Amino acid sequence: MLIAEKSTRITGGYVIVSAFLGILINLFMFFKFLSFEKTSFYIMCTSKTVSNFILLTVYFLYIGPTDLLYTQIGPLELNTYLNQTMGLGMYLQGPLTQMMITINRFLVIWFTPTSVPKYSTRVTVTALSVSWVAVIWLSTLVGLPVFFSANCRAPMGFEHIGYYSTPCNNQITIIVVSAIFLLALFTNSMNLMIAGKLIWGWKKAQSNLSSEASQLRRRTSVRFFIQSCIQDWICVMDVLNNMASHLYCSSDRLCISLALISFGVLVYGADGLVMYLFNYKSSGKRDESRDITAESMRTIIVSPAPI
Repeated sequence: MLIAEKSTRITGGYVIVSAFLGILINLFMFFKFLSFEKTSFYIMCTSKTVSNFILLTVYFLYIGPTDLLYTQIGPLELNTYLNQTMGLGMYLQGPLTQMMITINRFLVIWFTPTSVPKYSTRVTVTALSVSWVAVIWLSTLVGLPVFFSANCRAPMGFEHIGYYSTPCNNQITIIVVSAIFLLALFTNSMNLMIAGKLIWGWKKAQSNLSSEASQLRRRTSVRFFIQSCIQDWICVMDVLNNMASHLYCSSDRLCISLALISFGVLVYGADGLVMYLFNYKSSGKRDESRDITAESMRTIIVSPAPI
């Protein structure tokens, strides 16, 4: 019992520190993206930092302290709602946004538009709004008993404050994991097509004298592609960790809980860190002092950097 309590408290302290650092990096990128030109890409980036911030705040204010103090915080109903927010609603927002960005990037790289359609920003805002309404609805489980059995909410798997599961909760978990894998399969399939297009374009450029603008576009596209792949696989690794934890730990609830929490808190901070590393030097605005044509610059601006 003493070993379990000590390991839980240590994990709680680690979660608080990790979540705090993740919150800082996502807040920094949130305000940086707000200063950028309001293209579809940067709007989706901003949305991604918001969902990361919400999840990390739950880790920082609830999950970490619950483990560190080794006691329940607030009523059990709060626990169950936060669990559904973390494991169902907001958990899907990141992969959904990533899918939108991958689609946007695919269209730009494959069809190489020379101008940004006036309606593109409105389409992006509408799609994000629909996704946010959906995840908020799922997070609160409003109306879900219509599709599932009653008593869908279950508390987080803290061993020291009690844990239970329900058939409805187990069913939802399977659906969520399946949805994440389908989204990952879709986005990575598109990434393979994007990679093929980039390789073909690179070989074509080698046989022709390419302009500085063309070289810059290719470098930007490759950089954004690498960023996208990293962030896609951060989501996949989280799901794989979930499955591996249940397989490795078997029925040991403490082992499962600590493994999930320890890795999960890193996901959203790492996502923010990737955005920082690939975008912190960018001004996010057209620099007319560069020797780049207006058409080339428009293509660069709309090139979808992954989130």
